[in-house]
This record gives sequence, C-alpha cells and structure tokens, in this order.
Amino acid sequence: MTQGATGQPLPPPIAIPGLQAQAMVKLAVVGAHLSGMPLNSQLTERGACLVGTASTAPHYRFFALPGTTPPKPGLLRVADGTGGAIALEIWEIPVAHYGSFVALIPAPLGIGTLTLTDGTSVQGFVCEALATQGAQDITHLGGWRAYIASLKAAA
Repeated sequence: MTQGATGQPLPPPIAIPGLQAQAMVKLAVVGAHLSGMPLNSQLTERGACLVGTASTAPHYRFFALPGTTPPKPGLLRVADGTGGAIALEIWEIPVAHYGSFVALIPAPLGIGTLTLTDGTSVQGFVCEALATQGAQDITHLGGWRAYIASLKAAA
C-alpha cells in the first residue's frame, strides 16, 4: 500500500504505548447462547463477538434437557463411532469477563474442551452424563436450531 498520491510505501506499523490487544478466549456455544437465542445477551453484554460457525467432531451425542428454562441442550462426549457432528458457533469473549460468564452456567452444564471437525479444540459447553438419562436424544438433527425448528413444525 502507498501513501496516497505520493506513491511512497506506507511505513511499518508501530505499537501505541499503553495500548494492548485484549486477551480473548474462544468459546463454542451449541444452544440457548447461539445468536438470536434467549441467553445470547449473556455473551454480548460481556463484549463477546461471534467469529464463526463450525461443527464438533462426530464424537458427541446431543440431548434436549427436560425441565430447563429457557430450554437447553446437553452435549456429551461419547465413544468414537457412536456420536454425530453438532453445529455450533464460536465466540471470542474477553478473558476479563470469562469468569463472570462461566459463573452463570447452571448444573448439569459446564465448560470443557470440545474437538471440532477440523481436529482443533475449543472451550465449549458440555453436560454431565447423568443429566442425559431420560432426556430426548436429538443428535440426528445435528444442532439446536434444527431441533427448535422441528418443535415449531410439529406445533
């Protein structure tokens, strides 16, 4: 790039003293925290930004957890070959606000490490195995948005 009509190259960028990039944590969400869903504001009010979409590796089962308000899913790691890929969003949340976000997560949900289809890992929502007993398995739908759409279509 050049400096306008001079044709001279732009000088290399320099750091501004006292200004540092904010440390961020990548966080995968699969349910009520997705864009447009009821708990998304818990991310946005903490300065989180959507950076993309992806899917888990096919090592997870996905459940509609009964009795949760708003409705929430549970993502459970299972043995290879017994799960499916689940659609998710990846958000970046400032490290300074990550703890206050995690503190809002009710049992049986928590944060763990998820493996994505490309083999990378990211922090994301997981569920205690006990909570999935008797819960509706919705893995075949491939994600929370598809599950919500299926409920609307059935109504």
